[in-house]
Amino acid sequence: MKATLLERLVCPVCGERLTLAPPEEGLACAGCGRAYPIVAGVPRLLPDRHPEAEVTVSTRRRYDFAWRRFGAREIQESWEKDSIAYLSLIPRDLFGGPGAVGLEAGCGGGADLRRLGATAAEIVGVDVSAGVESARMATAHLPNVHVVQADIRRLPFAPGTFDFAYSFGVLHHLARPLEGMRALARLLKPGAPLVTYLYDDFADRTRAERAALTAVRAARTVTSRLPAGVLLPLCWLGVPLVWTAFSVPARLLRRRLPRVAARLPFRHTLRWPVLASDLFDRFSPRMEHRYSRQGVIALYRAAGFERVETRPYRGWVSWGFKSHEGGA
Repeated sequence: MKATLLERLVCPVCGERLTLAPPEEGLACAGCGRAYPIVAGVPRLLPDRHPEAEVTVSTRRRYDFAWRRFGAREIQESWEKDSIAYLSLIPRDLFGGPGAVGLEAGCGGGADLRRLGATAAEIVGVDVSAGVESARMATAHLPNVHVVQADIRRLPFAPGTFDFAYSFGVLHHLARPLEGMRALARLLKPGAPLVTYLYDDFADRTRAERAALTAVRAARTVTSRLPAGVLLPLCWLGVPLVWTAFSVPARLLRRRLPRVAARLPFRHTLRWPVLASDLFDRFSPRMEHRYSRQGVIALYRAAGFERVETRPYRGWVSWGFKSHEGGA
């Protein structure tokens, strides 16, 4: 753990500052007496008990499984992921510059965290899963990047700590996304931006696309309850179908019929491991919320943000700025 991170951490339960516990093997809270380990250089700030623990633990275990298999490979093999395209839609000045401090809430295996770390800002990546281990290895060479294991609803930072926050594909998997967004708002300085990616509700899609979404959501009621060790092989079995039906046609059509290609799922890659990882991510989470453009704007406003903008890309890439009145 980098020493500068300690200055920013507080106990996720009582909010008091943390200190290194002798012999520097963990963190201790003087306020409530809790102790938190530091494992493989990553502070593990997960309270024993918190609301919705069953769902959180289930989600954490599934993503532990996924990131330990895919996290390092995604970075080492430069997987084609949608987040690269999403980042290209976001004004770079939202990510601050020298002296700015940013938060990535839900950093997973660290692919986006590594890209954000290339900016001049100091970045803290947080995830509830074992993806933090891949994230730390991927960013260990960047002195301005920190990694913490914590729950997005009980983040271990004081109010007003950050100059910006980024959360890609995370909030829509919470039982109550507004609660998570408000938790992030509390950590931002007045006027600071929150950048998110949220799923589209398909309200303006074709009847066939809406039917496909309905079928996928019905299937996920079963797949999200399968053991991760069973679900992943099933995803591998589905890869040839997805590759043949979507990935290859999208590659063939993208020059002559770009609008058609742009509507096909799984168009971003031909590599089978990437598709297997994407399928696991698609069919694994128990919770999933979807939004229209107006729904995204309403969510931001309810959390205390203003000047909200959205960009469509297989969902909504959006940002808004924390109200100077302090937010919700």
